[in-house]
Amino acid sequence: MMTIENKKGWISWFNPFKYGTDRWMYSLHRLTGIILGLYLIAHVWETSHILDGPITWNSLMVFLDYPFGPHFGPFILSGVLLVAVYHALNGIRLTIVENGLMLPKPYRPEFPYRPKSLKGLNNVLKIMLGVLMIIISAVGIYFIFTGVIL
Repeated sequence: MMTIENKKGWISWFNPFKYGTDRWMYSLHRLTGIILGLYLIAHVWETSHILDGPITWNSLMVFLDYPFGPHFGPFILSGVLLVAVYHALNGIRLTIVENGLMLPKPYRPEFPYRPKSLKGLNNVLKIMLGVLMIIISAVGIYFIFTGVIL
């Protein structure tokens, strides 16, 4: 029997009242994976146009750099960088947690059933994810806009 919750589809991934931060991070991980997959397809399509000759390639590069105004390309690349950094770092966090590393020892659940696995070192991993994401993204975006490596 299908419940109403099951009929909501992907929108139910982002229910702020039902799930905690772990579910939100996992849902964003799914969403960034979809975005990166679509970007990969678009990138392969765009790169394949080099076979059409230098005139076609250059006109495509100009179009992609100015689709919505002057120098919009770096903003698109910055968005892709943010998505890729989040997806990579959260994937590392998920791998660590799913393999049982940095989790407490198993315990007998007692009422009220509050999982200990969502506390402690798991929260440290989330904070490390946020700090690393800010640092890596800031350096990457600075490089995208200036071409200078810090």
